[in-house]
Amino acid sequence: MGSKDFKISKLLSELRKNSLSGASELIFKALDIIRFQLKLVEDPNKNIEGKMVDLIVKIINSRPSMASLINTMGYIIQCSETLNKRSIEERINQFEKERIRRNIALEKNFKEFLSIKAKLHRKILLISYSSTIVNLLLKYNNYDMEIYVLESRPLLEGQKTAEILSQYFKTHLIIDAAIGKFIDQIDLVLIGVDSILKDGSIINKIGTYPLALLAKISKKSVYAVCDSFKYNLRSHFGEKILIEQKPSNEIYNKERKYENLEVHNYYFDTTPSKYITGIISDYGILRIHDFLEKVRQDLPIEWFKYFIHNKKI
Repeated sequence: MGSKDFKISKLLSELRKNSLSGASELIFKALDIIRFQLKLVEDPNKNIEGKMVDLIVKIINSRPSMASLINTMGYIIQCSETLNKRSIEERINQFEKERIRRNIALEKNFKEFLSIKAKLHRKILLISYSSTIVNLLLKYNNYDMEIYVLESRPLLEGQKTAEILSQYFKTHLIIDAAIGKFIDQIDLVLIGVDSILKDGSIINKIGTYPLALLAKISKKSVYAVCDSFKYNLRSHFGEKILIEQKPSNEIYNKERKYENLEVHNYYFDTTPSKYITGIISDYGILRIHDFLEKVRQDLPIEWFKYFIHNKKI
């Protein structure tokens, strides 16, 4: 393996192992891998479809459940008649403009949501770390809000969220198991999104499901916050979505004396749509059914068939 191939393999490995960055940050890292590959191409008009498709497959497979990564890769390659350095660079530039457009729309709709929900003092509960939610709350830090954050085991991403938001809001960091004690103190729940599945269920940080279930019982609203690129194309085409187990020593680092002890470490769970009040996205503040109708009309869904049919991912 040459030094340049080794560099790409190293970047792919870092993308796969990164457990702390939000989806937006991981998208930037994936685009950096593509840019590095393009730097190695001298002729801007040379057809590099084979090499780029192989790289796209490796990027997607590094984070197989990450819907926004799949949609980003599809946006870059699906509309180009010829995949060469010039056309891919143009698509990346177009993606950046599209990303800004989606962000502006999401910000506008989130502000509308706050203007309704945060007119009075509002106590909002978060779980884990969502760069989307954190950045939106920071943008509108003039609203009178009090933040509760679940620590989010095993990596404790909630600590990062609490540290950032406590610069502007009164913030409470609580252990995951204490949610029952605090649920009556909060007004609503905001959750991030890793993926939205075909049936409207949401994959997010482990603990989101019991949180949403308890909120439903306690008559608290639960809103997911994301952009439309979180729709999962694997699910759309009937592919099974696997949630992989992570290293067991993250939650139990002792020597296991008895083989009867099994340690399970999952980072994500799936929350049925019936426990989600609505989605705040670049499309507006919508019920999940309405969001799904819009996203299926808007996203370039058919490009993903190539990868499904060729069993590349």
